[in-house]
Amino acid sequence: MKYLAPACVILLAGCQHLSYHPPSGDNTAELTFTSNNTAAQPVVCVPGEGFESTEYALAQQPLGGDALNDLLETMKKSPEVTTTIAASSQSRIGVSYNQRKANGQRDRCKVAVQFESQAGQAYTAHFIYDNDQCGLSLSHADGSPVDAVRTDWQCP
Repeated sequence: MKYLAPACVILLAGCQHLSYHPPSGDNTAELTFTSNNTAAQPVVCVPGEGFESTEYALAQQPLGGDALNDLLETMKKSPEVTTTIAASSQSRIGVSYNQRKANGQRDRCKVAVQFESQAGQAYTAHFIYDNDQCGLSLSHADGSPVDAVRTDWQCP
């Protein structure tokens, strides 16, 4: 019994998930993640730290009712996830998808893009998972495309 408490602490420490702490101020841009009704975890590259998960995860649209909306809020899931990022010539964002199929197998994919984010701008990153493929497109809030390049799942 005396070894149980330290073992639990070690297990919990190993399972900690980095959580993104959005910057504030004039040198930031707003970023909203959306999906094609697919639950997934948006991430933002924090140089020197790696990809960090946003506070909220993407959720499927609820079928209706305040109770389901309240449940999603409690679970920190939303059909849209908005955060801020530091304006940079090398902003990297991504989405991690990990779902269990009915047969018990897992569907997994990670996709990341790099782009030049500008202070005061608003962007939308749209995640798509279809036919075992995932993609991430980026646009300005007005819908015009952003020059983004798909990149490796690395955060320098």
